[in-house]
Amino acid sequence: MDRKIVAIGVLLTGLLVAMPVLAQDYVWTSDRPDGHAPAGVKSDFLLPFGDLYIGYRYSSQKFRGTLVGTDVIADFEILDFFSVAPVALDRWTGEIDVRFGLTPFLTLEGSIPWVRNEILNTTDTGFFESSSEFLGDISVRGLFEILKMDGYRLSATLGATIPFGKISKRGLTSSGVRGVLPFPMQGGSGSPDVLVGATFLAQNELASMGAQFNSVIRVVNNGKGYRLGDEFDFTVWGAYNVTDWVSFSLRGLFAHQGDIQGSDSRTDGTVDPMANPFAQGGERVVIPFGINLYLRDGKAAGHRLSIEFYYPIHEDLNGPQMSIDRTLVLSWQTVF
Repeated sequence: MDRKIVAIGVLLTGLLVAMPVLAQDYVWTSDRPDGHAPAGVKSDFLLPFGDLYIGYRYSSQKFRGTLVGTDVIADFEILDFFSVAPVALDRWTGEIDVRFGLTPFLTLEGSIPWVRNEILNTTDTGFFESSSEFLGDISVRGLFEILKMDGYRLSATLGATIPFGKISKRGLTSSGVRGVLPFPMQGGSGSPDVLVGATFLAQNELASMGAQFNSVIRVVNNGKGYRLGDEFDFTVWGAYNVTDWVSFSLRGLFAHQGDIQGSDSRTDGTVDPMANPFAQGGERVVIPFGINLYLRDGKAAGHRLSIEFYYPIHEDLNGPQMSIDRTLVLSWQTVF
């Protein structure tokens, strides 16, 4: 497993180092198949003054199996310490993303997700299912231009979340009655959070690359007395244009999430590991493969369709916690 991580890291680092050299004497443009980042990347570039960007991103995630650190743990082992063991979690997310070029150097962005979760749990006496569905926290960002030179672009993002998602979602629990669901089934953080990031882009005539850092910094406890862990992720990608309307992409993504601070008194972390603040967070490394289509003709000219499939290669989780089995991301974007 470590060799896979090293091999992918070397490949993507090579892209990061080589591409800026190849981008000299070429002017970066979004008017090509790889002119937008792959489907799973947000807040990638600024708009010209007065332009409007509208995008929709849909993702399907399946979690199967449970890890403690990097070790797989069986359901019956979890039930030696807890009353509930999660078996399968399916999550579907649809997100609307809108950007507006406020000035040549500043683009405003807002997004809001819709999420549905379905989970299957087991106990010593049998299985039970729970679900939750909600509009999540609203994200508002400013994208600030730092560098605009030839085939290079460098921008910074600064923003915040508006705690729109509810954190009192209820569903069936192990006791057989409806109660407050554990952390991963809730609608958001319940607190205003700080968003900080940066994106580097480079292009030449045939290909492009990008690197992005994002963070979600939790600054205060929510009204229920807990605070979700800080989140950090770093991704590097490369894309190659097959034609003037099709490109393929390869990406590496490292994501880290911290433990939850405090606890939710309405749930019991000694009964359900998903309600245990110490069994949240960890690190993941995944490799997304993507295809990007840029429609040039007809009434759909200027519209983009992208798809990414995530291949997980490493997880080190504070557990017991569910492991990602597979992720599929579809996106559509257009600029007016």
